Amino acid sequence: GRACRVTFQQLCDSERGEADYLALAQHFDAVLLDGVPKYTSLEDVDTLRRFVKLLDVLYDRRVRLVLSAAVPLDELFAGIRSDIKSGGGTDDLAWRAAQYSSDGKAGLAPSAVGTLLEAVRATERAESRLREMRTRRYWQQCAEE
Repeated sequence: GRACRVTFQQLCDSERGEADYLALAQHFDAVLLDGVPKYTSLEDVDTLRRFVKLLDVLYDRRVRLVLSAAVPLDELFAGIRSDIKSGGGTDDLAWRAAQYSSDGKAGLAPSAVGTLLEAVRATERAESRLREMRTRRYWQQCAEE
């Protein structure tokens, strides 16, 4: 089959979106993704959203994924989850969003808190998909389609 090797930075740390990921899935049967970082805080939410969207597209299109990550899967999203737990929950998120917005760091508004919480929930789906995507059953399903 057709395969490509790309870096996390090329796909998720730049202005890419679903159309780019769909084109990738259309042209390749397997993607080798290098350099997936450990997510350490909510400040990584933009790259997290792109990574989750990439996983969704590859999973739905039954594209095989091989990735090299900075940490084991169990630790990949732990920083974001602990960032929420160690803070004051949604009130803390609202305050932090306002801070980021006022100093221009991330351009978030307090109304973006719900979006941040959705991103955190998306880590659970992403982790589940990554676990399934490395199973023999998933790889066999990819070969059948």
